[in-house]
Amino acid sequence: MLSARAYSFRQKSKLAISLSWIGGYANVVLLLAGGTFASHMTGNATRFGELLVMRDGPRATQFGLLLLSFWLGAVASAFMTEWARRAGVRSKYVLPMAVEGALLLTLAVLVYRHTHGGAGGAGGAGGVLLLHSMANLAAFAMGLQNATITEISGAVIRTTHLTGVITDFGLEGVRFLNWYLDRARGRWWARRGRVLRISQRHPTAQRLLLLFAVFWSFIFGAAVGTWGFLHFPALALLLPVAFIGWIIFMDLWKPIAGVKELDLLSDPELKAYGIVKALLPPELGLYRLTHHRSDRAHQPPDFHLWMEHLPEHWRVVILAVSPLTYFNENSALALRDVTERLHADGRELIISGITRTQYKTLVHNGLLDGLDAENLCPDLEFAIARGIDLLRHQPVASPA
Repeated sequence: MLSARAYSFRQKSKLAISLSWIGGYANVVLLLAGGTFASHMTGNATRFGELLVMRDGPRATQFGLLLLSFWLGAVASAFMTEWARRAGVRSKYVLPMAVEGALLLTLAVLVYRHTHGGAGGAGGAGGVLLLHSMANLAAFAMGLQNATITEISGAVIRTTHLTGVITDFGLEGVRFLNWYLDRARGRWWARRGRVLRISQRHPTAQRLLLLFAVFWSFIFGAAVGTWGFLHFPALALLLPVAFIGWIIFMDLWKPIAGVKELDLLSDPELKAYGIVKALLPPELGLYRLTHHRSDRAHQPPDFHLWMEHLPEHWRVVILAVSPLTYFNENSALALRDVTERLHADGRELIISGITRTQYKTLVHNGLLDGLDAENLCPDLEFAIARGIDLLRHQPVASPA
């Protein structure tokens, strides 16, 4: 599911790196074909202001329309994602990604006409109109992509320009350097190397690597786009169109599950038992991994983000998983980390419904290091009983 709350940091990073090269690719193709930038709004705004003072109305209008097109793309993305959220659509970012693919495909047709001397030739009025149409369409597509990845990443990543990326790289680099020097001060070289190895799991180090990868992904896209346009100008934009199609296909084929608070009266496991939420301890929270296609294998969501939204009064949390939930090493490690953090906070996590394959994956990645083996229950009924028992033996918190 293309959703900010579903995607883990690693998944968001993969998506951002994947889309960054499309930004560089489309930008350089438009530059070579029409002599302008699709996503460089800072430069376009500068030219717009310059041409206003020079009273060059036609060219000022051209750059003004580029700014407007980029903004309209962002607005369109916001409208589509907000509509999907209100309508309860699971993959709410598929629509803007599909629209971007369609826009780039249309742009590919316009580039084909331009390279083959369509619309009256490049020097005629029709040719000028074609170039302007290409520029505005590309700017709209880049604005739409930028807004979409901004939503998915939680306003952390931009993929169509590098100004913010380079700025953040400088800021995060200083923060990481200070963190490393504070922990390595006065230690032997061997200990400093150990601190450096441990730092790979630090959020600042991970963000630095992401920013570095996004930067070079954009450069890679610009280089490949240049090569593609020089050798196959009429077909150059088909590559990013195909890639966006592949992203959409993978999201629909192997979606990411969501996590919802469990409704006891309508839950397929418990509706026959007549268990009512009001009869359970108020400190017991129940969640289930859900997906709109119950027969489709799916990936786990971002467990860290889920944990951050757990109400503090829930001392025991039950997570019911599906037999179709696919746990890989990354998701298993994330679940282990969440388990350890909850345990350190005096809270317990119970997992119910895991299969033998899921059990082997979770145990192999150290889940039992921070989780009692009895907290892995075969079904939800046993999990609820285990949760009630844990609450009975937990010490009562003294009032503040």
